[in-house]
Order: sequence, then C-alpha cells, then structure tokens
Amino acid sequence: MDKKILVTRTLTGIVFGIIMLGGLLGNQTSFMILITVICGGCLWEYYGMVSVIQTYPREQKIQYRITFTLVGMMTYLLFLVVSNDIFLVGYAVITIPILFLLLAMEMFAGETRHFQNGAVSFLGIFYISVPLGLLHLMIFLGSRPGAQWYPDKIAPVLGLILLIWANDTFAYLIGSLIGKHKMFPSISPKKSWEGFAGGVIFSFAAAWIISLWLKTLSLENWMVITAIASVIGTTGDLFESMIKRNLGIKDSGNFLPGHGGFLDRFDAFIFCIPFVFAYLMLK
Repeated sequence: MDKKILVTRTLTGIVFGIIMLGGLLGNQTSFMILITVICGGCLWEYYGMVSVIQTYPREQKIQYRITFTLVGMMTYLLFLVVSNDIFLVGYAVITIPILFLLLAMEMFAGETRHFQNGAVSFLGIFYISVPLGLLHLMIFLGSRPGAQWYPDKIAPVLGLILLIWANDTFAYLIGSLIGKHKMFPSISPKKSWEGFAGGVIFSFAAAWIISLWLKTLSLENWMVITAIASVIGTTGDLFESMIKRNLGIKDSGNFLPGHGGFLDRFDAFIFCIPFVFAYLMLK
C-alpha cells in the first residue's frame, strides 16, 4: 500500500475511532446524534449509488435522492420516538402513510420500470433505517430501571462495534498473510476463508476480554454476539459489496478518506443489529 494512502487511512481511522467512542460513551444525547448522522450518511450514499439504475430523468435523480433520504430519516426517527415515548401516536400517524403514499405514487411517475424503482427505493429504508432505529429500542427495552448509560445501557452496542472491528481487522491481517482460498471472488475478491477463520478466532478472544470489562452481559451472551458479529457481519459486508459490484461502484462514498463512505464502514454493523436485537429480546 502506498505510504501516503496508509498515513491517510491511519489518521482517518484515529479520528473516526475517537468520534465513535465519544458518541457512544457520552450519554443518550451524544449517542442519538451519532447514530442519526450515521443513518443520514448511509441513506444519502445508498440512494446516490442506486440512482444510476433508476429510470427517472437525469434532472429528477437528485430530487429522488433527497426525498428518499428524508423519508428514510423519518422512518429511523420513528424508532427513536418510540424508544423515548414522545409524540408517538402523532408521529407514527404522519410517517407511515407517507411511506405508503410514496410507494403508490411510483405508478404515476411516468416510467416503465415501476416495480424496480419502488423496490430499490424501499430496500434502502429496510436495509438502513430500520436496523439503526432498532439500536434505540435495544437500549431502551434491554436496560433495567435506574441503569447507568455507561456501562450498562450502552454495553450491547459498544461491545458489538468492538467485536466487528476486531473481526474485520484480524480477518484482513490474516487474509493478507496466508489467505489463498477465496470466499466469494465474484463479489469480494480479497476475502478469503483463512481470513474469515482468523477473524472469528480473534473475535472470540476479544469477546472474553470484553466480558471482563462490560459485565452487563455474561460471557455466554458475548459469545453469541461474537458469532453474530463474525458470521452475519461478514455477510453484511459481502451484501454491500454485491450492491456495489452490480452497480459498478468501488466505494459507497468518499466522506472518510482512505476508508470510503459511511456505508462502507457500517455495512457489517447494520446487518448485525436485527440479529443481536432479536437475541437480546428473546434470551
């Protein structure tokens, strides 16, 4: 790797890590702001990517991107409102009909590929807005009365992010050193089974360390979350790679120099959230 690129990636990674940890460890407000920015960034990039296959006229594509980014944010904020029980009924009454109205309006858009346009548009909402919205419910529903923000309430989210980082980092290192057998070369040529195995092993080691630090969840629970982070997280990474490859795009964006865009950084995290949420609610 070019030295300049390596320095850029390193500096970006340090600043990114500081901002992430600050938002997570601060309080509920800083967490809300952090996840809201992530959601908005991921939606903006997703609708920018898929606009290349939308059949709308060129001048309408920016309007499409803005409209569905805002609709996706409204859907995400619905979960935030639910978790805080503020104006719940009124907000839901406004948001949900808007979603269905936009879906129905596709019939009158004057295009020939109504189903593709509508399906691609609403995939972004279910792919990005719903999982990130579930984070707020995970914290609200999973915490006991009187629990402190750190480490009690934020533990599942903080631990999941750290486990995904551990899995990604060691999968990359091991894969670069000894990776020979490609997982899905047609989707992600750099991912290998050796790297995947290395990521899994070191993630479980990280889970043991996290269990000694974040004791809100037991070691058994952290092991289950690690399995989700390793297997489902890798699936989420491959899913986003599949989208980009099908669209002929290298990175979802360039907001993070040397790392790509929001969606490139949070694809695995987004995919894991519904599974961790379901596990914590059912355990």
